[in-house]
Amino acid sequence: MKVQSYKALSFVKTTLNNYMSQAIKESIVSENNLSHRSSKFSQTAKLKSLSKRSFNFWQKSLRRLIPIASAAIGLSVSVILPSEASTISYSGDTTNAPTFNRPQTEGFEGGTNPPTFLSSNGIAVPYYSQPFLVDTTGLYDVVGSQNFLGIQFLYQNSFNPTTPLVDLLSGNDPFPDEGTSGFSGLSLTANNQYFLVTTGFDNSNNSFGTFTNTITGPGNITLVPEPSSIASTIVFGILGSTLILKRKLKKLTSVN
Repeated sequence: MKVQSYKALSFVKTTLNNYMSQAIKESIVSENNLSHRSSKFSQTAKLKSLSKRSFNFWQKSLRRLIPIASAAIGLSVSVILPSEASTISYSGDTTNAPTFNRPQTEGFEGGTNPPTFLSSNGIAVPYYSQPFLVDTTGLYDVVGSQNFLGIQFLYQNSFNPTTPLVDLLSGNDPFPDEGTSGFSGLSLTANNQYFLVTTGFDNSNNSFGTFTNTITGPGNITLVPEPSSIASTIVFGILGSTLILKRKLKKLTSVN
């Protein structure tokens, strides 16, 4: 996945805005033309003719918007909004976040690295997943600071909370140095997508909260928003435009 693909989001937004503006302009021109052409009819007949033509126009516009919406959602899956640097930090909060049965770790639990079993302590712990990319192959560090009993996992290519052992590269439980979970000397490959998952030790109230992660290395690091968040942004915009069209249709129908 290439960083330059973030331009797709701008293209989608511009396309939707241009289409809506053009639709409105055409509607105004159409209604003005109809008004002039209907001068020979009575006022009631003129309004009926005008509203019928306008209703058909806006109905057609709404139908045209559907494939544009589909294309926008499809493009959003591959969009990346870049925030890149050789050292980059971000903060988050796992309070009320989704939960998963995390993998077992070294440290207190005495597991292996990479983990091969699920934890019996953290069977429903909140987590925060941050996808990222690097543009240079090399060794990278993750310095984490958690206001709780923090644990971190690194995934490559994908992260699915229902299958938390798949694509898992490494895990870190800093026991007994609680609240400092991170990684040192991670071997990362350019243009591969990674997922840094920050979570807690167990199901207690001391296993979630705020945190800050700092990633450093020889190349640029790009934080990638989750596809679901991008799609939601675009979908809300599309729904707003659709509601405007529907209100226009309802108003014109009432005139008929």
